[in-house]
Amino acid sequence: MSRKIGYAVWEAAGTPVDLRPGDAFPMKVVAVVGFANDWVVYQGPSDWTDAKVASYGDKLLRETAKLLFPGLARSDRYYRS
Repeated sequence: MSRKIGYAVWEAAGTPVDLRPGDAFPMKVVAVVGFANDWVVYQGPSDWTDAKVASYGDKLLRETAKLLFPGLARSDRYYRS
C-alpha cells in the first residue's frame, strides 16, 4: 500500500486523476440486527463511527452480506430489503 486515502478526500476531489497502484481506501462494514426478526449490513468510511455507518452508510447486497456474516445468514432472521 503506497497511500491511504480517506473517503472524505476522495469525495471532495470527485474522481482524482492522480490515483496510483497500491492506493487504499479504507472502509468499514457494520451488521445491524433489527427488531423485526431481520438484519442488514452497511458500508461506510473507516473514520465514521459504527452508528453513523449504520444510519448513513450504503446497504450491501444480500449475497455480499451473507459472505461477510455467515452466522447471521444462517440465523432464522431475514435480510432487510
